[in-house]
Amino acid sequence: MQHLVHKLKGMMKLPELDSFGKVLCVQPHPDDADISMGGTIAKLSQKGIRVYYVTVTDGSAGTRDESLVGKKLAEIRKKEQEKAAEILGVHELLWLDFEDLGDYTIEQVREKLIRIIRKIEPDAVFTVDPFAPYEVHPDHLKCGMSTAQAVSLYRLPKLVPGTSNHDVTAIGFFNTAFPNTFYPIEQEHLNRKFQAISQHKSQFDERSLQVLFSYLAEKSRAYSPVEGQLVEPFKVLPPVALHVISEAYML
Repeated sequence: MQHLVHKLKGMMKLPELDSFGKVLCVQPHPDDADISMGGTIAKLSQKGIRVYYVTVTDGSAGTRDESLVGKKLAEIRKKEQEKAAEILGVHELLWLDFEDLGDYTIEQVREKLIRIIRKIEPDAVFTVDPFAPYEVHPDHLKCGMSTAQAVSLYRLPKLVPGTSNHDVTAIGFFNTAFPNTFYPIEQEHLNRKFQAISQHKSQFDERSLQVLFSYLAEKSRAYSPVEGQLVEPFKVLPPVALHVISEAYML
């Protein structure tokens, strides 16, 4: 088995993330990509790589305050994400506006993402890992699975009329239990990540922010293969690994 996995890794070797021209990040809610890969986004944008955000839901359910639930919160969170994206250098924000914790389907999201992939032609697509063992949030599960399916199937006119000659080189999953890529960042990128997260005031008070920052900083050090280096962990695969390659979790 190890020989097979080693051979597959050789066959599916991917270029460095820094070599890509355009990266598409698909997140369930405003703030998810900032939290999970904000340092990476800050570094990529600094290098001149165009980073696009697609936010699947409107974020309208992310509060305990019943007076805020719905359109009012959605408007607040959109503005918060705009401020955060500006700090990180995100090139463009795209909104699908499905209802947060709504009854939309994977197929509905997949269709919209296929159209976006064909239009933007990203080199890599990042999203939340729908295969994470303890993930239960339905928006995260639907976002991750619809993105993975779109990356695998975006050329097929059966799903959406038309096709594409563009090759998406890689799909990356954040919030993953099976990381295989540890993207190095500097303290300045981590600081910008924290500044971006701080814009999401509807989601975090000062105490919860400090707890989150402590966790993210420790995680950035703990996952690094080099002592003293800061990283963000991802599971990065070629799209071909998303279908009938049962060893993909080992790659």
